[in-house]
Amino acid sequence: MSKRRVMIVEDEVMVQMHLAGIVEGLGHQLVGTAEDTPTALELGEKEAPELVLMDIHLAGGGDGVDTALQLAEKLECAIIFITAYADEETIMRTQEIGAGGYLVKPFTDAQVRAAIATAFASHAKLQREREHARSLGGVLTHIGGALFLIDGNNEITFTNQSAADLVGWPVYKVYGRNIFTVLDVDTDDLKDALAKARAGEPIEGLQIRVTDNVKQERAVWVTIESLPVDGKSAPGAVLSLAPVSGEPFTGHSKKTSEDVQWRPFGLGTRLLVYSHDTFGLGHLRRCMAIIRKLCAEFPDISVLLVTGSPMVHRYSMPPGADYVKLPSIQKTGAESYQARSLQIPSPDIQALRTNLILHTARDYQPNVLLVDHSPAGSKGELLPTLDWLRTSGECTCVLGLRDIIDDPATVRQSWSENLTYDVIESHYEHVLVYGSKDMYDSLSEYGLPESVEARVEFVDFISSAESDQRIQPDAPDDKPMIFVTIGGGDGGTETLLFPFLEMMKRFGAELGLRAEIVSGPFADRDLQVELERRAQGLPVVLHEFLPSTRHLLEQAEVTLSTAGYNTCTDILAFAQRSILVPRALYRMEQTIRATQLARLDLCCMIRPDDVTPEALFEAIKKVRRQPGLEEARRKGLPLGGTEKVARFCSNLTVAVRMS
Repeated sequence: MSKRRVMIVEDEVMVQMHLAGIVEGLGHQLVGTAEDTPTALELGEKEAPELVLMDIHLAGGGDGVDTALQLAEKLECAIIFITAYADEETIMRTQEIGAGGYLVKPFTDAQVRAAIATAFASHAKLQREREHARSLGGVLTHIGGALFLIDGNNEITFTNQSAADLVGWPVYKVYGRNIFTVLDVDTDDLKDALAKARAGEPIEGLQIRVTDNVKQERAVWVTIESLPVDGKSAPGAVLSLAPVSGEPFTGHSKKTSEDVQWRPFGLGTRLLVYSHDTFGLGHLRRCMAIIRKLCAEFPDISVLLVTGSPMVHRYSMPPGADYVKLPSIQKTGAESYQARSLQIPSPDIQALRTNLILHTARDYQPNVLLVDHSPAGSKGELLPTLDWLRTSGECTCVLGLRDIIDDPATVRQSWSENLTYDVIESHYEHVLVYGSKDMYDSLSEYGLPESVEARVEFVDFISSAESDQRIQPDAPDDKPMIFVTIGGGDGGTETLLFPFLEMMKRFGAELGLRAEIVSGPFADRDLQVELERRAQGLPVVLHEFLPSTRHLLEQAEVTLSTAGYNTCTDILAFAQRSILVPRALYRMEQTIRATQLARLDLCCMIRPDDVTPEALFEAIKKVRRQPGLEEARRKGLPLGGTEKVARFCSNLTVAVRMS
């Protein structure tokens, strides 16, 4: 293990000493300790630590989050926050900094060691991404139009849609090809200009003639700047091309309308479904419910699902449907993602996914696109595909949004900053909201512009378990059952499952319940092992993953769960009684949903900070005395989402190519 520089900012002397012993025991260099903000800033400037262990509440009333922000901005160091408790506002503030980890007092040596190892690993990846961004930032901020990035061997490593259109090549076919081959030019002027640019002399105003893929020649202006690399290879370069005035580029011709017939949704329909799937199973399960319904209602259609979910292979596809698996990414912050498995930086995984999506769309040529949740795709990866589809003019683009996305102020700010409102307005003919306007008015809460309002249709909730086959239990069990689930498992093991098992240990006999627990396929492996250890000797059955939980929802006297969209809609459709513990990681979505359902007396809600074995025991006793959800279903809950999506599609007219 390499020796790293670590600083501790903590006002409790015993905690300071405890952490210092662990840091030094790991072989790292402890550069110093501080108790307050001024000392921390002075020590940080002097010692330049690579990692800071930062207490949130410092001596003298100092704010550890603000102190960490100053250190991180100046030193680009990793931060691990230490706290005895933290409200949701504080957690959100630490996420904005990009915390490398959290330690909640009291903590164990193993937890500290794991947090330090994780923080250094994630920080190393972040540093590589920063260097990558720096190398491109100065060049990309002021050039537009058709853009090519090439390496030291003149092979293209990046291009945008404008450049691909200029030369008549699909984006995915440009990558890895020699720039002179793609431009079909072999002039000494360009070779000399590249040599000068790589030597540090930016090139502007160079005019050359290029030949596109259909042998059409045109004059273009070329700007060239050197692109720094790793220091071991020859410098790359960025080429920006623009048509010379008088020879405007208007794009390549598409097939005329004579090649297309407009038909009702059905025979000849090629539906492309995009689900970016970065967190949990919700997006995938919702898309699968829609796909199953549409394939059943319209047996002549073809459906291709594009997803990044590592669990897509665990779900059976209906006849007429298939999927393309993108390299998986995982959420590391409110708007931060990294590769889940591949050891490559975020910009590289983003480029890879972007080009795979565009390649798939160009080859599949869909006439209907259904996008789940993310209008521009993860970090904008869908935009080149949306641009290409708009240019073709032969694809109807539909955006599907769950009713609750996040706190309205957060959504409005994010959508304004990221131009999401513009993307929706310019690229989507229809917007389907998977919810009820009477229960949550997404249209007004998220401020969709008037020009979009007429395109919006609320289609009620989509239960992902609706089309699941009923599974009979292996053997009847007269003992009443409680079903516990945390969705995909990305959060909730420590905050819900551990307290539940402790509750079962202390109060299980009094409740007289057995438990079925689904911990989720994305749960941390070490936590899963600990969960199994704690469940030993208890009337508990653990499942890591089940393709369908409908049978457990129907059999359970009480369901205890987090408050994700799919979990809640399945509860409304099939469960008897519900206790929701919303997960507040990254977004307020689950808190808003659980609050709304509790207000309508459709669930009992416990806030995450209030979860204790005693609180769970009291809540379970309380809900068992209450009427079940069957009465609410009898009166009518808005659960016909897949049926309404199918009805919406039946009213579409789609462009079908005849050649």
